[in-house]
Amino acid sequence: MAFSFGYSPWLLLLCVAVAGGLTYGTYRATVPSLSAGWRLLLGGLRFLALALICFLLFEPVLQQFRSTERPPVLAVLVDNSQSLQVVTAGDTSTARPNAARTSVRPVIDALQDEAMPGTARFFRVGEASRALSGSIIDSLRFDGARTDLASGLQAAPEELRDENLGGIVVVSDGQYNTGQNPLRVADRSPVPVHTVTVGDTARQRDLRVQDVSTNDRAYLNSSVPVRVTLSVTEGPGQPVPVTLEQSGRTLDQRPVRLPDGTGEVSVDLTFEPEQAGLQQVTVRVPELAGEVTTRNNAQSTSLRVLESKRQVLLLGAAPAPDVSALRRVYERTADTEVTARIPTPEGTFLDGPLPDDLSPFDVVVLAGFPSPSVPDDVVQRVATLIDDGTPALFFLDRQTDLAAWTEHFEASLPARPDASTSSFAEAPFRIVESARQHPVLRIEDAEGALFERLPPLQVPASAWTPTPDAQVLGTAATTSAPLLVLRRRAGLRTAAFLGNGVWRWALLPSELRAADPLWPGLASNLLRWAGTEADDSPVRVRPTASPFGGTDAVSFTGQVYDQSRQPVSDATVKVTVTDSAGTEYPYTMDPTGQGRYTLNVGTLPEGTYQYEAQARLGETDLGTDRGEFSVAPLRIEYQSPRADAVFMRQLASRSGGTAYTPQTVDQLPTDLSDQNSFSREVVRQSSEAELWRTSLFLIAILALLASEWTLRKFLGLT
Repeated sequence: MAFSFGYSPWLLLLCVAVAGGLTYGTYRATVPSLSAGWRLLLGGLRFLALALICFLLFEPVLQQFRSTERPPVLAVLVDNSQSLQVVTAGDTSTARPNAARTSVRPVIDALQDEAMPGTARFFRVGEASRALSGSIIDSLRFDGARTDLASGLQAAPEELRDENLGGIVVVSDGQYNTGQNPLRVADRSPVPVHTVTVGDTARQRDLRVQDVSTNDRAYLNSSVPVRVTLSVTEGPGQPVPVTLEQSGRTLDQRPVRLPDGTGEVSVDLTFEPEQAGLQQVTVRVPELAGEVTTRNNAQSTSLRVLESKRQVLLLGAAPAPDVSALRRVYERTADTEVTARIPTPEGTFLDGPLPDDLSPFDVVVLAGFPSPSVPDDVVQRVATLIDDGTPALFFLDRQTDLAAWTEHFEASLPARPDASTSSFAEAPFRIVESARQHPVLRIEDAEGALFERLPPLQVPASAWTPTPDAQVLGTAATTSAPLLVLRRRAGLRTAAFLGNGVWRWALLPSELRAADPLWPGLASNLLRWAGTEADDSPVRVRPTASPFGGTDAVSFTGQVYDQSRQPVSDATVKVTVTDSAGTEYPYTMDPTGQGRYTLNVGTLPEGTYQYEAQARLGETDLGTDRGEFSVAPLRIEYQSPRADAVFMRQLASRSGGTAYTPQTVDQLPTDLSDQNSFSREVVRQSSEAELWRTSLFLIAILALLASEWTLRKFLGLT
């Protein structure tokens, strides 16, 4: 305990001495005269009051110090994931949490033993970290679908920040599959991380479906390839059947010989979808004799099945390299079926006459069409098809009849020529800076800057004027004349490419090999952009993913607009989710402002689902939307059915800890006692009391002065 003052204590002594002198002068002689005893009493009261006032004016502070000891705390992270059921039991065809409990129990008992020099705090680790209390063993279910050891290593010091954390113990099989790399977190750990490896570290026989890959989209009655990769440990070197099935029905089955020992093997399966929509298929392999687990012997995947391919009508001006370059790209596009017609000088078409019914076509590509030899009635049929809402791509050619373009396609062209005839000059193609991120120009495996290195195009010398609602994506580098123009009007998408000679882009020299993807990417993107239906519906609700993982929360985002295309933020949006058995689950979306809505329905069982959303504003029906999504089983915990002792040793060594096994963990309390970092911590705490703010002293001063005044009145002093 100590005193401190706001000013020098010597000055305080001087003030007290002055107060004593004033008191002595006051009561040295009194009228009427008093006895020495009364003068001493009255002087004492005044002196004490003045001394206390001086004492408080110097802002005295009373400091108190207290020392306490805090015992060391050991944070114990216990792996609560499903993989513990695999590495601790020989047969995991059914749930075996008891086997995991049996393996973990000796470790828990050792860390709760009275020989522990500190206190153990237990946490279970799976997809997230959570503190455990009560019976630790009974609190462990070993049902976590993922293992995130890094989050546990970060959460424990934060949870125990007000305690004397001396170390961390990780009880796990070392198989992590979510979150950061635990080794990096261990590098920054404030305390040593000790590890206890639980489970069998020996390689055991296991056959698993490692990967299933197929097309994102497929078409009815068309063959869909499915590539399956199998991984085997301690394989018997014998053939096994690989089965592709859907809802218990076998779609395809092929035998594959497994490696003798450890390795991977791939097999190709095929099937023909019979129903449109989101479809889920499963690849399954049989159980091997002596296999450690069968939970990874199957894997599912989803794909969207469309009723038919995109139908493209390709019309050229005449047999020319540019038409061939376009045709090659579109015929190699998996979701496209091309019908090509090239006119002859006699007015007929190569490959047969123009189809009588043009309505089935989804996109019309005019590769220079029409030339002067094409009859007007044929041109008018194509123009009517486009006017009725069929998207169109216009590619200018030297043989294009510009007068026919102006007469028949004026309402559809995103740019118009100033003259009906034109000469051509060469110029490189350049992307407009503001359009570099447009979907048409985003080409995989190639940079947009490479467009300027492509061979120059033949561009019209006459001026072309884009319509007011058009967007220019590319221009001639020398004249800035528009070369690639897009327009979307009333839901109809059209584009014009006003350069000739794209065949050179399809036949690049070796020094321009990096630019090879540009031409097929640009042609495919234009077709995809034109053929994409504009989503003008007032209600749009979409799942945030498909498929969702087995433990992922199924969620949706939505947008609602009124008839004026203004966002509606106070609508009631109800979403009904229906499973394959016809069971309906009703939900209501939450508004987030600006006409946007969200919904989280939690986890759902494996399967394919349909949903329907309906938005209402009071009694007004704003619209509906519907769609599909799927939930896949999550078997990530069964991909590596053995404990990783090497990783656990690395985790311990990177943080200055020690690696143990269930057989050696009894040594941990002794090792902790020998470590300086795991010891009691002396905490000194200080407290301060500002006496000059204490009301008790004010009461004392008032009492002293009041007593003096009362006695003076009683004694008749003047």
